[in-house]
Amino acid sequence: MHFIYVLKLSEQYNEATNWDEETNRIMGLHWDYLVDLHKKGTVQVVGRTNYETGHPDLTGICIFKAEDEAAATQIMNQDPCVKYGVMTARVHPFNLALI
Repeated sequence: MHFIYVLKLSEQYNEATNWDEETNRIMGLHWDYLVDLHKKGTVQVVGRTNYETGHPDLTGICIFKAEDEAAATQIMNQDPCVKYGVMTARVHPFNLALI
């Protein structure tokens, strides 16, 4: 089954002045996590809207495969940005039609 999780910056990180070295480190872990899942064939599409930090429509997505919603939720919750509160996320079942 395919799922999508949609990411939004947590409110405090909508202000670029609130980003620090730790936030940037977590963002690096986030990227590494997604790259690793892509190499394993779990993640198929990753991207984000092309807006600056603070824009209300700045949103990231991850389209991936999981056995069921519980497994999908676990994958989402293990994303370092979600795990450490830099971003909030919601997972949804997803029909991948064209790629």
